Amino acid sequence: MASTSADVAIIGGGLMGCYSAYFLRQRGRSVIVIEKGNACAAASGVNFGNLRLQGRARQEFPLSLRAQAIWEDLDRLTGEDCGIIPCGHVYLGLAKSDEPKLERAALEARAAGLEVELLDGSAARRRWPFLSGTVTGASWSKRDAVADPAVASPAVARLAQRAGARILERSQVVTIERTGAAFTLQIEQGLTVTCGQVVNAAGAWAGDIARHFGEPVPMFAAGPPLFAVKSQNRYAGPSLHAVDGTLLFRPSRNGEAVAGSFPRVKADLATGDAMVPGDRVERGLARLAEVIPGLGRMRAGRVWSGVEGYLPDMLPVIGWSRTTPGLLHAFGFSGHGFQLAPGVGAVVADLIVDGTSPTPIEGFSIERFADGVAPDEKLWSEFDPELVAVFRQTRQEAGNA
Repeated sequence: MASTSADVAIIGGGLMGCYSAYFLRQRGRSVIVIEKGNACAAASGVNFGNLRLQGRARQEFPLSLRAQAIWEDLDRLTGEDCGIIPCGHVYLGLAKSDEPKLERAALEARAAGLEVELLDGSAARRRWPFLSGTVTGASWSKRDAVADPAVASPAVARLAQRAGARILERSQVVTIERTGAAFTLQIEQGLTVTCGQVVNAAGAWAGDIARHFGEPVPMFAAGPPLFAVKSQNRYAGPSLHAVDGTLLFRPSRNGEAVAGSFPRVKADLATGDAMVPGDRVERGLARLAEVIPGLGRMRAGRVWSGVEGYLPDMLPVIGWSRTTPGLLHAFGFSGHGFQLAPGVGAVVADLIVDGTSPTPIEGFSIERFADGVAPDEKLWSEFDPELVAVFRQTRQEAGNA
């Protein structure tokens, strides 16, 4: 049986794992990334692609700002065009009742140091004439951006490899054991990996690893319904997000915009699939026509989703295991990890090399699940009822573990 070793083994070759590998190599650590499929080809390569700063939970702003600075430098770091569009992001209010949500988003973003502008409906339509009279208000954050995950994410994997990280693709971890001060990982293909630290960045599958080490969390899998839009008038405006969840829309470089809407759909961890019902696309196109009539005639192109891991408070787990020295968790990004990923990778390197990070992560400790956490209000409105039932079952199983 073949064997190899490294300072750090990262389970999961998505953006979290690849960014972590890159920053660890920058800090002089040897790294092996173990990915059961292809690097950055799962949720990291098929998500909506928002590099959104506003609308974050308060705990996430320092991490999000650190991440955005890295995204803004990614073309230079990789030597590639990563498909990033600095288009800004707009939250749209479509009813009088949405105004408090817009005001809260703007207030919290400004408190974090962002430049965010609140607009009433008339001002929003003057700024973006393609919008309709259904828009009652907007919150505009100009530093936000979007990127094509299918372009940017593989570029990050190549960045990590050029930095000296070893990425093992189509390699399933069968067992993980800690013996003394080291970990031993058995890979399905017959390879044994030994290392001093393990990073659990396995995405929607990371809960199994946490459970194996005595830290069960109520994580469940879901997918965002997404589809390409081909319109009569090419869209070159900002990323749009209705605060009621009925519309997500962003530009792209290939002439097709990308759209989506909530509720999220059920995902299958066994197959890695998340199916988008046909009626979601029909409803999405109708909502686009209502809110953005300036697009003209439009039709849907490709339809897809990804498999993402969600936690009830819609916050990730980032930090050291409370049961197993040397195990570091970075998972559960609840549908908004694409933008956070480079910041997470930098924090992972901080923790492993320095033992601490200048970026505050106390609110992301896995320890918060020991006594249970209060579900975020989005859980009830942004997920199919079937998924809410899955969450309730998962929470019960985690509590009984």
